[in-house]
Amino acid sequence: MSSKAAITVHRSREEVQRLFERSEYRPENAAVTFTDAPGDRGTEIHVDLERGSSKARAKAKDGLRRFKQQVETGEIVRSEGAPEGERAERKLKQRPAQPLEESEREKAGV
Repeated sequence: MSSKAAITVHRSREEVQRLFERSEYRPENAAVTFTDAPGDRGTEIHVDLERGSSKARAKAKDGLRRFKQQVETGEIVRSEGAPEGERAERKLKQRPAQPLEESEREKAGV
């Protein structure tokens, strides 16, 4: 089963391809294609994950979002609530609110 992700970057296709090849946000084990966006609005990046689990797809989308931010603004936007940014790994590890265990209470000083 394949899984797909895509994003549009407001730069020329040649520039996007060159930057993407050197990017740390490039997904692994994925087929990547670049096409001109309609209406001369930049370049579409399409990622097709061969063995696409929901975790792999979320990670690919996160990488594409970060790549777009880096190319268009020169930085990755971070919020004060999550200074490391919004990462797929973090979302998948979240759990519903529940009382702290005794060892967690001791660490927190409660």
